[in-house]
Amino acid sequence: MPSYNSYMRNHLVIPLLLFVLLATLLEFSPIDLYLADMIYQAGGAGWILRHSYLFAEVLHNDAKELIKIVAVMLFGVAILSQFIKRLQPYRRALWYLALVMPLSGLLVGIGKEITHVDCPWDLLRFGGEHPYIRLFEPHPGDYKYGRCFPAAHASAGYTFVALYFFFSVLRPAWKYYGLMIGVVLGLVLGITQQLRGAHFISHDLWTVAICWFNSLGWYWYAFLRKKHVTRDIFAPADNREWESSRLSATVITNEK
Repeated sequence: MPSYNSYMRNHLVIPLLLFVLLATLLEFSPIDLYLADMIYQAGGAGWILRHSYLFAEVLHNDAKELIKIVAVMLFGVAILSQFIKRLQPYRRALWYLALVMPLSGLLVGIGKEITHVDCPWDLLRFGGEHPYIRLFEPHPGDYKYGRCFPAAHASAGYTFVALYFFFSVLRPAWKYYGLMIGVVLGLVLGITQQLRGAHFISHDLWTVAICWFNSLGWYWYAFLRKKHVTRDIFAPADNREWESSRLSATVITNEK
């Protein structure tokens, strides 16, 4: 079993360093513009998929509503776990998933409110009216701030990376399937918006980072923090563990 330090290195330190490296590369290189240029020129100098039924309605509007329905269902199951005996051993994990996923989306939404980044389709380079301004460049203030950073629609998919930690608690063998679900959904929804001209790839990078580190942080708080004190943080999860989670750290250790 991995130690606490190696677990945090693999799930926090290495991903954080990788994110900083990629975010710096995208911020100070023309990669964002280069990829957007390719998509824009492929449409004959235009965002031909911006109003496409498949991309604008099915993969944007309909997908967004479906994710909302899933979120409500998860919250409902978490509430039921308070009352249904068969679900009670899993209620902490269910509440984790039901709360962390919408919180990731909320954090991305807050990011959109406090930044000034425009969508590609708003830029002069791509037929819009605004100049291209990078994330850390000052906004001139003589026109309305953009609200396109980070990528909110992609977050509807990337919030599902929380399944990695959810399954780490209940079915560790399934955790990579959970991660794959989140990554695939995020990529599909993120690429959809990039093809429509709504986002640069850097917007999606920040989104997946927010979703991952938010999920990791709450997983640490809910499941690793107390176990770290007992030095028994990676024992296989079973029903007794979550029934005993309200007891002292000594009792938890003795039950393992």
